[in-house]
Amino acid sequence: MPPLQNSDAGNSKRQLLLSIHDVMPDTLDDVEHIVSELADLGYGTVTLLVVPGSGWTADSLQRLAALSRSGAELAGHGWRHVVDDIRGLWHRVHSLLISRNVAEHLALSRSQIRSLVQQCYDWFAANHLPEPQLYVPPAWAMGRIDRHDLDQLPFSQYETLAGIYDSDARSFRRTAMVGFEADTAFRALSCRFWNRLNLRAAGTSKPIRVAIHPRDLHLLLADDLRGFLEQGGQALSYRGIEFHK
Repeated sequence: MPPLQNSDAGNSKRQLLLSIHDVMPDTLDDVEHIVSELADLGYGTVTLLVVPGSGWTADSLQRLAALSRSGAELAGHGWRHVVDDIRGLWHRVHSLLISRNVAEHLALSRSQIRSLVQQCYDWFAANHLPEPQLYVPPAWAMGRIDRHDLDQLPFSQYETLAGIYDSDARSFRRTAMVGFEADTAFRALSCRFWNRLNLRAAGTSKPIRVAIHPRDLHLLLADDLRGFLEQGGQALSYRGIEFHK
């Protein structure tokens, strides 16, 4: 399958929701490099999906705070971003096809997920960082929790594969997404197929979520990612997405 091409190539009005996943102390070098490259391409807004329970130190917290002060928005992204046990048939299938060992929500009960999400939110204020608006479960797998639960938790937006749920508006917005994390030929083929479907669904006027992982510029779809970003677009904040009751 040929490299991904933006169907609205050259149109600087293409609306993009740029996010960098798996922001942890040991990925900060790559994250800072990607943020710099995005800035060089004229993208002034990016959301960093932070994994609180990944061993943050005083030095790494200072670096994260500096990214926030420079304009990056912070979001919650699970707690450890890893599971010790894969439980149940659905979790096993999800692990084989999509998530490997990172979909920590799928190994937890409803009450455990609620506690994890709350703990994630509280971590930011406890470390003198801006309290986040957005929560993205690892591998976009929300697990055994429903929208009523989300409405009672502190984040106001929750992202899954299909789109974004706004708990203030009690509304879900289906939003296309492209991703580039591919370290095997099968994953590269799957990502390209997924990206084409989503770009076709988005057309030329709907926002597109662009999910970037720290090692993407070193993996098999690095040229696809760079080519897509170089075609231009308007970087939006998740806070600017409109929802209707």
